[in-house]
Amino acid sequence: MTGSRLTALVLFATITSLAVGIGPAPLWDEDEPRFAAIARAMVETGDWIVPTYNDELAVDKPVLMHWCMAAAMTLFGINEFAARLPSVLATLATALGLLWAGRRWFDERTGAVAALAFVGCLLVGIEGHAATPDAILVALTTWATLLAADSLRNGMRLPVARAVGIGGLLGLAVVCKGPVGYVGPLAVVGPWAWWLAMERRCNSAGTSPPLGRRLAVATIPATLDVVRDLRLFTITAAMLAAAGPWYAAVAVRTGGEWTSGFFFVHNVGRFMAPMERHGGSVFFHPLAMLVGFYPWSCFLPLALVVAVRRVWKRTVAVSEVHLFGLLVFWIAVWMTAFSAAATKLPNYVLPAYPAAAMLVAALGVEAARRAAAGAWPLPGWIAAGIVSLACGGIATVATVLVAVRFGIPGGEPAALVGLVPVAGAAACWWLARRSPMRALAALTITGLIFTSLVIGPAASWVAGANTLPGLVRSAQERTGAGARLGSCGLSYPNVIFYSSGHVAQFDPRQPEAMAGFLRSGSTAVLLLPEPAYAAIAASLPEGFGVVARARPIFRDHDVIAVARVGTDDVPRTATLPGAAFETPSRSISR
Repeated sequence: MTGSRLTALVLFATITSLAVGIGPAPLWDEDEPRFAAIARAMVETGDWIVPTYNDELAVDKPVLMHWCMAAAMTLFGINEFAARLPSVLATLATALGLLWAGRRWFDERTGAVAALAFVGCLLVGIEGHAATPDAILVALTTWATLLAADSLRNGMRLPVARAVGIGGLLGLAVVCKGPVGYVGPLAVVGPWAWWLAMERRCNSAGTSPPLGRRLAVATIPATLDVVRDLRLFTITAAMLAAAGPWYAAVAVRTGGEWTSGFFFVHNVGRFMAPMERHGGSVFFHPLAMLVGFYPWSCFLPLALVVAVRRVWKRTVAVSEVHLFGLLVFWIAVWMTAFSAAATKLPNYVLPAYPAAAMLVAALGVEAARRAAAGAWPLPGWIAAGIVSLACGGIATVATVLVAVRFGIPGGEPAALVGLVPVAGAAACWWLARRSPMRALAALTITGLIFTSLVIGPAASWVAGANTLPGLVRSAQERTGAGARLGSCGLSYPNVIFYSSGHVAQFDPRQPEAMAGFLRSGSTAVLLLPEPAYAAIAASLPEGFGVVARARPIFRDHDVIAVARVGTDDVPRTATLPGAAFETPSRSISR
């Protein structure tokens, strides 16, 4: 297959896979609706400098993600599609970066497999369709790393224009997620470039001086080589030019409140202590990557072992030693940095996934070619990877069924996606002896189909468990135009986003304040956990009661809507996923 046809095939497969999961499923978890609500506020208020959430300052993330969402909402309306579109486009950009670098560093087939392996792994599929900043950060840091490494691997100094472009990408990454967008890529490229410079300096010194002396003599010149060849000052200046204006503007507009909250709470604070109960051991991220990089994680440990051995033993050409060293170091830097942090989440190490995709692609293509010429290298490891692929499918079935049992009613059909890796493992096993390259293609197709089904139809099947958006919409429909929502004891961002307006917040210890809110007009609706209803029932105005309820995912109680109860305007039979309207006779008694 020619290079142009292979590129067209990769583009078609990537776009198709990404398009499957960009449906109108309600926003999930805490982050998606929160970030989308901030973007919606930018569109509605016209203030694109200060991020606000429910009319309060939002300090947890910078604004690039919100800008991208707000731009999409301006074009396509305020909806789930617009909120998720930037992540889809960013994932496509990362895949194109891997295709470009794989073709230049290895060959056409490796670039294609690397791009499709990245798109076809579980966590990339999820984050690539989520209204969060991670996919955008990965695209920016990946392109910055690839562009820098592409010049430095040949011993070239970065052209000024490329250095400015890399700095601009890093600046956008800083506006996306903070200092990690600048530090992360340079922590990969800088030491790797220093290793290359040390090798050049030591080799130029000849073999007569002792190795220790050669290393000592070369250290300072090699460091200066890196600063010069990487054009570190140019990159840093371009980064500051790209990121500085917004950081300065938001600091001035908020009197430094956003700056101190973001840097000291959400950077230093998250590193020093677990936040939102997101802690874990130093093994958290390696184990999470085995799940998130599935199905390609079945072969990632083998790829890492082979790559490290080649770098250490230098059993391949020097150019390949340097490339494998870059990929291993890329994974190790992101993994080590976030394993040292107290707060841990699987998506924190997502910037390492492009390197993992390139690594498994390069060694997978090479192994298939060697097998076609004779026999599979390390056949026991290959067989173990195929068996792991099937076991992962079985584990997927079990996980979905357990989740259905404990909080996702009606999601049983989603368990069927676990059969895809089982079928893929059978195909890989059958093809491994007959056509090794087709066995690799079968693994690639398996990953794309599995991930597409997980974030597409399977997500739609379990969307019924995400009941709060339906509850909010029903409450708004009940009161008509001008609906005003209040909440008590709830921290669900879904309530904020789908309310399409300010949601008044009440303290559970102030029932009279809630009663006053309900008395303020017929358009008032109060949302609260059902256990909290008894504490305020006696304070409710006459004629008010429970009009709707919904069970949030993985909760042991309902969220109820309290509003004016009438005989003419309350539907006696109306349902929504996981919730139902109640007539006055079915309301909870005071």
